[in-house]
Amino acid sequence: MKPIYKILGLGAAVGCIMSMSSCGSRTKAFGSENITILPVEKLTDDFIMGVDISSLKSVESCGAKFFDARGNVADPLELLKEGGANCVRIRVWNNPNTLDGQTYGGGANDIDVAVELGTRATKLGYGVLIDFHYSDFWADPNKQAVPKAWAGMNLEEKKIALSQFTTDCLKKLGNAGVNLKMVQVGNEINNGMCGEILDPEVYSLVAAGAKAVRDYDKNIQIAVHYTDPLSDGFLNYKCSLLKKFNVDYDVLATSYYPYWHGDAEKLTVTLRKVSNMYHKKVMVAETSYPFTDEDGDGFGNVVSRMSPNQVFNYPFTVEGQAIAVRDVINAVANVKNGIGVFYWEPAWIPVCHYDSSKSGANEILEMNKKMWAEYGSGWATYAAREYDKEVCNEVNGGTWDNQAFFDFDGKVLDSINVWNYARNGSKGPLKVVRLESPKKEFAYGKKESLPETVKVTYNDGSVRDEKVEWNKNQSEKVLNNPDFGEYKVVGKISTGDVTECVVNVTASNFLVNGGFETGDLSGWTVINPLGKGDPRVDKNNQNAKEGIAYLTAWDNSDFGFDVTQELTDLSEGKYKCFASFQGTGVTNPSGTEFYVIVSRKDGTKEEHRVPVTIPNVWKNFFRAEQPVMEIDSNVSSVTVGAHISSRFDSASGANGSWIVMDDVNFLLAD
Repeated sequence: MKPIYKILGLGAAVGCIMSMSSCGSRTKAFGSENITILPVEKLTDDFIMGVDISSLKSVESCGAKFFDARGNVADPLELLKEGGANCVRIRVWNNPNTLDGQTYGGGANDIDVAVELGTRATKLGYGVLIDFHYSDFWADPNKQAVPKAWAGMNLEEKKIALSQFTTDCLKKLGNAGVNLKMVQVGNEINNGMCGEILDPEVYSLVAAGAKAVRDYDKNIQIAVHYTDPLSDGFLNYKCSLLKKFNVDYDVLATSYYPYWHGDAEKLTVTLRKVSNMYHKKVMVAETSYPFTDEDGDGFGNVVSRMSPNQVFNYPFTVEGQAIAVRDVINAVANVKNGIGVFYWEPAWIPVCHYDSSKSGANEILEMNKKMWAEYGSGWATYAAREYDKEVCNEVNGGTWDNQAFFDFDGKVLDSINVWNYARNGSKGPLKVVRLESPKKEFAYGKKESLPETVKVTYNDGSVRDEKVEWNKNQSEKVLNNPDFGEYKVVGKISTGDVTECVVNVTASNFLVNGGFETGDLSGWTVINPLGKGDPRVDKNNQNAKEGIAYLTAWDNSDFGFDVTQELTDLSEGKYKCFASFQGTGVTNPSGTEFYVIVSRKDGTKEEHRVPVTIPNVWKNFFRAEQPVMEIDSNVSSVTVGAHISSRFDSASGANGSWIVMDDVNFLLAD
């Protein structure tokens, strides 16, 4: 590559790459006077303090540098080690390149990259976990694409190819002297693996990969990796499938991101249940938290305060980041067979720090774009669109830089020491970690009040009830005869920290089980002439509009069914009726309709139908609402229902079409 200073000009280069002339002693790994971290009581000496370093080679290839606390150029792996990390995780894709050799990006993680990173980590004393995706690019719950070289193979052929690929990769790693401690067979395989979606096929592939690892070296731990751990009964169900299909494994691994998945204490309960029932070790294979809400490379972040349906129980600070990770370590350590936690991509920093307010910003951004495309240090290159349908932009940068253990200029943050702090503790000034965000349900037309205090959690572990002052204009709006719906009121405590109260103004719902919170279809009738979609009620607070339960359907082909409930003996008056829908992989217009059928005593009927758009974005709900309707003495019954219909959008990159209906209401409007 050309030297960056020649491309950017000297002034911009100084802001991008700091002096490399001195490499003095680095910061010690613990004993900070700046942040408070409570020690974890049940940590074993061999507890895995892991870091996923998969993108590191591509980032460094672009010229990005890392610096210790004194500003000296340093090896990020050495800094992570000083912070207490003892194991690295490295993903492996089969062939993350086009046929003419253009990288797909995302770290360009083929086996050769894994060997290079693994050898480097081994020399520093790390153990190594290899994370096989069995795909040419990102594999997660929404996509598990078969590698290009295996496309068209039948299941038996694919099993042989997967087994041979696993063995060949392990031999390359072993011959290079990599200290292999654990192998993941698949990555977040909630909904399939390697192009397969049906359980018998999926688990035969998992078993083939596990056998290849066991045959290569029986001392290597085998992990099976899922996500969405707090979905009710989910991990238990997956463990039952692993047992049913006789998969040989040692560790049940899960991704756990606090802003997506919920309370870390609930994670302990879930992992303890599955560990006790199936006698397996458990660990968190991926976690992270932002240290800032800013963007450092000019592309934007996956996680920010503007992101919908994310809950942030820790501040966006270096201390908040460290406390969030400490709580995950604590959650796993409190399980008898909890063996470790891996932080995802702590070194995925910007190529060069982009700040739109500074001179030379446009040159910096153009340089970042060039490096993302050439070295694959962004999440994807445009070349990846041939394989991954989610790649739409010609330029795709990093999306994780606000969750690294280094700032946007590569300087180490104190949160890198969280592994040592978890063992030894660290004390700094008293600060607020978390404010309760109360949720209130107001009865329509009734005088209600907002809470006078909120619970405040401090970094020393104390929890106190603190007086809160609510925004006057917002509170008056919600306290003075508000209409149906959701309201948000901002409040402030004496420290200046801000919280929010969410008020939901409702009336008595005349529908039975309108939110499906019974966990079944009580009160509802399903008519499914095609026999597809498997309409049912699932529990998962991440998918529900309200509560934890919802009606759902999924299929990899077209499906359609009706779900209805009949109401009788309604009093005269005006009524409102609405419901919420979400889904992915659906061709719009989907044909889904939300309807009300009013039956009169003379035998006539009135139908009111509202077309439903499926957002095709997870956690993004479409609210279908009927106009206010008047029920008089001539009405014999009212049927509330939905025609759930879907045509699978095969170009979406999803495995099938998925639709959710939740929060169905039939309420008095006055």
